[in-house]
Amino acid sequence: MKKKIIAILFTIITIIYVIVGAFLFLNIQLIETPEIIIKIEVSEINSEDATLHTTIDINNPNSFEIIAKNLEIVTTTPDGYEVAHVSIDGGEIGSNEKKTYIKDIFIAFDGHIPELLTSKITGEVGANIWLIQKTIPLNIGVITSIGNFTNQIAAPSVSITVDFTEMTTEGINITAIMKVHNPNPFDIFIDDISADIITEEDKKIGNINVSGGIVEAKDYLTLDCVGRLLFEAFNAESLIIDIKGIAGAKIAGYEKNLSFNVKTNIMVPDLEQLLLSKNKPTILNIMIDEKLTFKGVVVDILLQVNNTYKVDLLLKDIEYKIYKVVNNADLLIGENNQVEDILAEAGKTRGSSCSILVPYSNLLPISFSIDGFMVTVSARITIKGVNQSVYLGLRGYLDIHLFR
Repeated sequence: MKKKIIAILFTIITIIYVIVGAFLFLNIQLIETPEIIIKIEVSEINSEDATLHTTIDINNPNSFEIIAKNLEIVTTTPDGYEVAHVSIDGGEIGSNEKKTYIKDIFIAFDGHIPELLTSKITGEVGANIWLIQKTIPLNIGVITSIGNFTNQIAAPSVSITVDFTEMTTEGINITAIMKVHNPNPFDIFIDDISADIITEEDKKIGNINVSGGIVEAKDYLTLDCVGRLLFEAFNAESLIIDIKGIAGAKIAGYEKNLSFNVKTNIMVPDLEQLLLSKNKPTILNIMIDEKLTFKGVVVDILLQVNNTYKVDLLLKDIEYKIYKVVNNADLLIGENNQVEDILAEAGKTRGSSCSILVPYSNLLPISFSIDGFMVTVSARITIKGVNQSVYLGLRGYLDIHLFR
């Protein structure tokens, strides 16, 4: 009887196991596909590499635990070049739960076009219940565009300071300092730079020679430059430096070029500052002599111009005047403003002379209140074809001896 009861119990347990196993088998065979959301975006990019921030969300809608395993990501460029092949650690996902897998993938393009990247995610999602196993393969493709990064390269900003150093027969020599700022998170190089100097009427009257160089990420590059301006610059209302060039960027191993154009205003050169330089002055001398005639005193005046510059100078509107100084007051007694212009060639000395007749009546009355006689020479110095000029005046004193 006892053996019969044991046999009955064993049969009942076996039936229960078979029923439960059948239900479990049916349940695992009816496993619902988990919801998978994948997000791949570029989180950082520099000259050497880029970072793909990868997020995989797996939502388990089943009433039992599942396992994600053998997860791999292979990323290629449009021409098939493989830029990444990485594995992601999987794990268990509880019933009706969601798990997030995060992976930063570092990639480099090695010269291949990177605008669109294709990432294939493979792996398995499965369930193990006792000795029963069910798996679902994963094979998902994701397209990632990084065109926003490669197409939105910021052009460099450029500032320039100019100094007019000296004048020569060919124009005005220039020294300049150009400062280039790279706002991008990767290095750029600048090349094929032209810096033309134009007037408000877009007429080119000079240029600055600029060499290229590499501007590191988020940094500055300072370039020393030289150039030349035509003398027409003195006549301009405003001057503009039109800077054009090519900025090349190295993005995660891929080079991309873009053109840039910057315009900046500079001051019109001041002829007075250049001509009255302390380092290179233009020296003017006057020599005076007088003689008595029946009509009055004839004063001979010689003006000498020592042109120390490398450009011809023109003296115009020359006026010679003689004053009688009485009680610190200047009284005009003779003048000559019909003197021809003087062209003083570069590095040479030129002179101009004139004679002024001072009638005796202009000298009277001669008294102890007369402080003396003063000779002045005034003129405008300029360069031929230039509207700007520098006004200069010289004074000399003269003792007129009526009786020798």
